[in-house]
Amino acid sequence: MLKKYLSEKKEIVEGNLEKKLQKYKYPDELAEGMEYAVMNGGKRIRPILMYMICDLFGKEYEAVEDVAVALEFIHCYSLVHDDLPAMDDDMYRRGKLTTHVKYGEAPAILVGDVLLTEAFNVISNSDKISDKSKVEIILKLSEYAGFYGMVGGQFVDIKSENQIIEKSEKGVDEARKTLSYIHQHKTGKLLTAAIELPLIALEIEGEKKKKLIEYSELIGIAFQIKDDILDIEGDFFETGKESNDEENHKMTYPSLYGLEESKEMLSEYLKKANEIIEKYFDENELFIGLTDYFGNRKK
Repeated sequence: MLKKYLSEKKEIVEGNLEKKLQKYKYPDELAEGMEYAVMNGGKRIRPILMYMICDLFGKEYEAVEDVAVALEFIHCYSLVHDDLPAMDDDMYRRGKLTTHVKYGEAPAILVGDVLLTEAFNVISNSDKISDKSKVEIILKLSEYAGFYGMVGGQFVDIKSENQIIEKSEKGVDEARKTLSYIHQHKTGKLLTAAIELPLIALEIEGEKKKKLIEYSELIGIAFQIKDDILDIEGDFFETGKESNDEENHKMTYPSLYGLEESKEMLSEYLKKANEIIEKYFDENELFIGLTDYFGNRKK
């Protein structure tokens, strides 16, 4: 059921992305770079989560379409910049050359810049969202993508590279706190956005909103733990990228906790996430399936 659902919703998401990208004409190479960065075979988990929220509450998709495009623009910008030589220095993303390898470093930086900027343009110009919701969505999205969100987490991540961890209880504890901060912000905040923003657009409040945000925070951490595990156990032909984490001496869950304990932590976060769905959302099959997918994915 989940596999079919993800495939169907991915087709909808990509149709909306392609439609939005068609408006960008000149500079033509910038437009081409945007399309290359966005239409690169991503899983589209974040925008699909927005459609799942609509289905969970029996709402029409129209209210989240533009928010879903905006969030995916921001996610794609972050990947373009992550891959740059000054950051992770990756040559491949999803089995294709990264944007800076394909177009050059300076054009890739500008592709990332324009995707970030245009995301807020998409929301501001939307005729599918109320003005009140637009203000709240822009406020939250700028927070989750900015200093107190993804960028802040990315900054701490790069500053933590090549740091010698003091071999003491205090030193290890501090390193683990730093790692938790990195992943709660760098990865987790945009996953929270994928659930909180449609709730704002659909004007859903109360206990269920609170529990879904809690669910998003749990799967956000689980997603990153699984990423760290895949960087060790994953195969290039499945993940579509080569990991530089070891060469860059990055903090990861396996490097601080060990591979087996990381797998146990992953299972615990997934269990807590599923308990929320079981208790508050009548064991919704799609969300239970998504949680399990996060734990079992190969890329």
